[in-house]
Amino acid sequence: LHPVQQKFIDNDALQCGFCTPGFIMSGVALLANNPTPSMDDIKYSVSGNLCRCGTYPHVFKAINDAAKEIKKGG
Repeated sequence: LHPVQQKFIDNDALQCGFCTPGFIMSGVALLANNPTPSMDDIKYSVSGNLCRCGTYPHVFKAINDAAKEIKKGG
């Protein structure tokens, strides 16, 4: 799994799964262009995705954790 995918699992950042592919793609694209994003960068990068389950805090944490994992070489 890509680190973003793994951190989505680790942080329980999905519920129904409908929005998950968009969030993961947005997170991967963000980290490819900005390996050390701020929380505002993360929020902006996924702002086009809507989650009806409301897992936004988990999504933000998952992407932030993935950035840290990638940075340390994982």
